[in-house]
Amino acid sequence: MPINSRTKGASYERKVVGILNEFFLQNNFDVTCKRNLDQYQTAGQSDINIPFHSVECKHYKEGNWLKPEWWRQVCDSADNEGTIPVLIFKFNRVPTRVAIPLHAVNPEWEVDNQKMAIMSMDDWLNVIKSNWSIYKQKEEDGWN
Repeated sequence: MPINSRTKGASYERKVVGILNEFFLQNNFDVTCKRNLDQYQTAGQSDINIPFHSVECKHYKEGNWLKPEWWRQVCDSADNEGTIPVLIFKFNRVPTRVAIPLHAVNPEWEVDNQKMAIMSMDDWLNVIKSNWSIYKQKEEDGWN
């Protein structure tokens, strides 16, 4: 029986929300996240919103690398929301990977969403943990 792609995507988004909420709880961040259900009615919105980030999730049966249109999509959402774009992508039998702009790794670098890093989910969570207070200050200052 074929799998409905929308159902598969929603299931993966729920899994990512669970990972993020567990991370926030374990690290004493006063944050919880949930899926953005408005994404289905309004274009230009991310799948999951967490402070300072717009998260787009992609889970496909086959492949091994992100598609440029996925990155454009999350960058558009992040531009609309004034946040850091995050693309979490997975293919069957391939580990989850996360794409973020380099300025999310080192907030002192120029904001340029076309320069990105690809990393594991654990590495991205470590980046968040290391930079959370800097992201907070950068947001207050307007990310400039």
